[in-house]
Amino acid sequence: MGRLASLLKTSQASDATSPIGRVTTADYFILLSRAMENLPDSNAERRAEVYQSARHALLTQLEAMNPPVSRSRIKAEQRALDDAVETIETRALSAPLDDPEPPVTLAPGHFPRFFAANSDVPTVSASTTHDDDQDPAMAQSQFHSKFSARAVEEKPMSRLDEINRVLRKLQSDSFGVEACALISEDGLMIASVLAADMEETRVAGMTATLLSLGGRAAMELGRSHLQEVIIRGESGYAVLVSAGRGALLLALTNENSKLGLTFFDMREAVRSLQKVL
Repeated sequence: MGRLASLLKTSQASDATSPIGRVTTADYFILLSRAMENLPDSNAERRAEVYQSARHALLTQLEAMNPPVSRSRIKAEQRALDDAVETIETRALSAPLDDPEPPVTLAPGHFPRFFAANSDVPTVSASTTHDDDQDPAMAQSQFHSKFSARAVEEKPMSRLDEINRVLRKLQSDSFGVEACALISEDGLMIASVLAADMEETRVAGMTATLLSLGGRAAMELGRSHLQEVIIRGESGYAVLVSAGRGALLLALTNENSKLGLTFFDMREAVRSLQKVL
């Protein structure tokens, strides 16, 4: 439980200087992902044990904090952890399995002590990789285009599939848009259509940083609340707008794109996303 304790202590220290100091869903997502990497068998029952152990460790650490934390803070941390669990379960259940197992009810079992063993595990990427030899359909798709949606499609379409459909439409139909992504305000990648050489974790973290700096600059310069962030480079634009419900839509365009058309298409995409979020 060492990493969870360290995470909460860092959050508690930041509370003294910042109005937003709680641990985010992205922090718990990374912590749980590292724990999953160390599991010899990441089936549903094993994952349930990890989640239950995490919930127990979280409550224990919060109740032991000095000075004591409020009940509302504890509830908020528990919700952030549950959101991270839901994200991991969605991706785990959408990944293809070589030997499918019958569904197992997520019930507490013997709780492994996993937090202390994960201090040096590298950060896990949110994307799912496949062996080209085992998945010829995916290999063929990547041969035709270097841009590929990083989620596995299922029938019927899940909410994540709907989000990826909107992103793919924006990337393919909007003039000059080369890549796009939906990212939470705390820097967690929700879904993306990115170039193969772009790291999801880095893109998500940079987007959250742009939101923070842009919002502060807008207020300090007397421009009131931030509406969008536009960055222009030699190779094109990075455009960031709000998608509602704590989500951000990022579009990366080439140098020939027309910002007016890009904003129009992004607004259309936001309207479609808000029906799903």
